[in-house]
Amino acid sequence: MINKYPRIMQVYGKDFHNFLFQPDIDKVIRLEVIGLLDFPDKNRDFLDHDHWAKRHPFNFPGPFYTGESDTCGTGDSEAPSNVMYDSYYCEYIFKQPQNYAELLCVIGAAAVEVFDSYSCNGNIHWTIELCKQWWKQKSYMIDQLNHPKVSKVNGGREQLYIGYINSEAEQGLRQYCYYLDNGRFPTKENTILPDL
Repeated sequence: MINKYPRIMQVYGKDFHNFLFQPDIDKVIRLEVIGLLDFPDKNRDFLDHDHWAKRHPFNFPGPFYTGESDTCGTGDSEAPSNVMYDSYYCEYIFKQPQNYAELLCVIGAAAVEVFDSYSCNGNIHWTIELCKQWWKQKSYMIDQLNHPKVSKVNGGREQLYIGYINSEAEQGLRQYCYYLDNGRFPTKENTILPDL
């Protein structure tokens, strides 16, 4: 599926952030993008469900998130840059897609998840206040990610999430909060972003 990203980019343009941070992106993904990926009609509803009430607490804020997933361990093979496991092999989004290739990988992970636990409607649920509350839990998350069971399940990949939290995650989350407040992704470097 990843080899189809040039086709998606041709349809939606080179600026991935303008694509991902547009109004009703969940509908665009479910009703347009999935159709471009040649999934059979009967298998196109894997992102149609709202799992917000049961979302995994380690999902990084943004449009994609998981609820209660299966424990088959398929997510990281489909989207290694975006999906990780807790100590029970339940999947969550540790980093939102950063480009079209990662977007298609996350869609692929959603497509093979047996419980259809992926959602792409996070933008209708997240608020700046919820993002701030989530960010305040980062020390707790890092402690949990350093647990030996989590390390064993992820084969050391949990360090990707820890590294992300300790580096570019704060800026990414502040940009997302700007989007939530303004309805568009900040494009200028000197844009004043919300504090966390």
